[in-house]
Amino acid sequence: FEDPVRVEVAAAYSIPLLLITVALIGVQKLLLSRKGFVSQTGKGGERRQIKLGPWRWVLFAWCFGVALLAVLKPLLVLLQASFAKAWGRGFSLDNLTLRNYRMLLFEHDMALQSVWNTIWFSAASAGLALILALLVAYIVVRRLIRFADGLAFLAMAPFVIPGIVMAIGFYAAYAGPPLMLYGSALLIILAFTARFLPIAYANAQASIRAVHPEMEEAARILGSGRLQTIRRITAPLLKTSLLGGWLIVFIVASRELSAAIFLVGPRTRTMSVLLYDLSEQGNFELVSAFGGILLVITMVFVGIGMKLVGRDFMLRRD
Repeated sequence: FEDPVRVEVAAAYSIPLLLITVALIGVQKLLLSRKGFVSQTGKGGERRQIKLGPWRWVLFAWCFGVALLAVLKPLLVLLQASFAKAWGRGFSLDNLTLRNYRMLLFEHDMALQSVWNTIWFSAASAGLALILALLVAYIVVRRLIRFADGLAFLAMAPFVIPGIVMAIGFYAAYAGPPLMLYGSALLIILAFTARFLPIAYANAQASIRAVHPEMEEAARILGSGRLQTIRRITAPLLKTSLLGGWLIVFIVASRELSAAIFLVGPRTRTMSVLLYDLSEQGNFELVSAFGGILLVITMVFVGIGMKLVGRDFMLRRD
């Protein structure tokens, strides 16, 4: 982030981080592939309730304490700071104000623009990632080509690449001539699409596996082509699951910082990048207010997902 920009040095620093991440993923895969590691089988089993006795209150207190300290208290402090004239003065009625929200919504020259950028970039990248993931997952699950496993590997490869490393790669590839895409919406959307493709692919693959091939084969026997079969048979069956996948990618992309901070321009900053900029300025009250706005936007889309797809749409794997 210093001038002059030295992409080659940043790329060199990113290689050890990439190698460490790939090595850890390889170790995990090796451990999970060992025989005898599986603790659950396909046979049905009876669920058995374990009575904890008086220890249930100890465990309840532990769970409640963790939730209180790790989730509830930070959110309450964030809410209090967002309405505070000065965060260091603590909570008091004379310290409450709406000035922070008024400044962000009506006076700050980039706040509303960053909200629009976040929604637009996240929605577009979620759509592109889901379309690409659906095509790759269909080819892999139905074994349409010989090297389908290679496509699956490419779709999951971004999972092991840290966001800042991927951003450096996109910067090095597309920032210079002839494309000159640095700071453009297109570059950010492409980076987000690649960054969260594994999430979309995992969702699409699980959804397609849930559709038995016999349903498609029956349609093709009756004279329907593959594309027509996908449009009339497969796609309607996947609609709910894919909507859930789109919402998950959207929510994750809307909070992305590591990839965005290296690629945004003056007019393409996202909410997470603007939050970082405000924190660098030391204005904790504005940071808290803007963080609250981002939280509200996220919760709105979580609510949409719960309404349209189901309460467990962020956990569901068909």
